Amino acid sequence: MSDVYVMGIDMIKFGRFPDKTVPQLGATAALMALDDAGLTIQDMQALYCGNLGQASAMVGQRVLQEIGQTGIGVVNCANACATGATAFREAWMSVKAGVNDVVLAVGVEQMGKGLLGGGGGAAGIPKEGLLGSGTMPAVFAEA
Repeated sequence: MSDVYVMGIDMIKFGRFPDKTVPQLGATAALMALDDAGLTIQDMQALYCGNLGQASAMVGQRVLQEIGQTGIGVVNCANACATGATAFREAWMSVKAGVNDVVLAVGVEQMGKGLLGGGGGAAGIPKEGLLGSGTMPAVFAEA
């Protein structure tokens, strides 16, 4: 097993960007982090992308397409409030295990106005046995 280092980090300013797509936002943040590391996307062996709001939309692949890179492995992660942390952990583990040498982890979300929860018609997490709390921090704490 090898040591794992974070080579570069960056993030876009928090805000509303109605003129940008989720992949565009992710690509911008990814390129900023790569610049901070002094690396390029061609140096990467895999991308670990955290996104919950469009979890079934292959956001990682679309981020790479936005950057102009193909041909590397992509792992899309969705894990409620821990989505970004999960993408980072999976990236870290792939290097620690010797699967990859250099990887990129990116988390990207584009939130709508109003309460968190999306307003989709799904019942969500059953509250029975969860002390009546449907908030994700409470669910994580009870796990």
